[in-house]
Amino acid sequence: MFSPLNRHLLLEEVEEIPVEKEESLVLVPDDYSIKKSPHDIYKILKLAPDCEKLKEEHVNCKIVVDESMVQKITIGEERYYLVLENYVYGTF
Repeated sequence: MFSPLNRHLLLEEVEEIPVEKEESLVLVPDDYSIKKSPHDIYKILKLAPDCEKLKEEHVNCKIVVDESMVQKITIGEERYYLVLENYVYGTF
């Protein structure tokens, strides 16, 4: 399994709760999309050994992070999500 280093966290995407799409009474262009939040929720899978703020008890916790700071890395068939611990806004 991939092991994060240099204060990175290995993450897992948390499935979004599907929102029922309502029929629009206003015509919009086909390529229009609703603006996505700049934040997202992930679950911590593994911590780098040198993490200072987050500890082992935070593994499996859900966190809120700045989506633009999440690094998506593909190695072979596997996809990994990493973020530096200082981009975590909070846990729950």
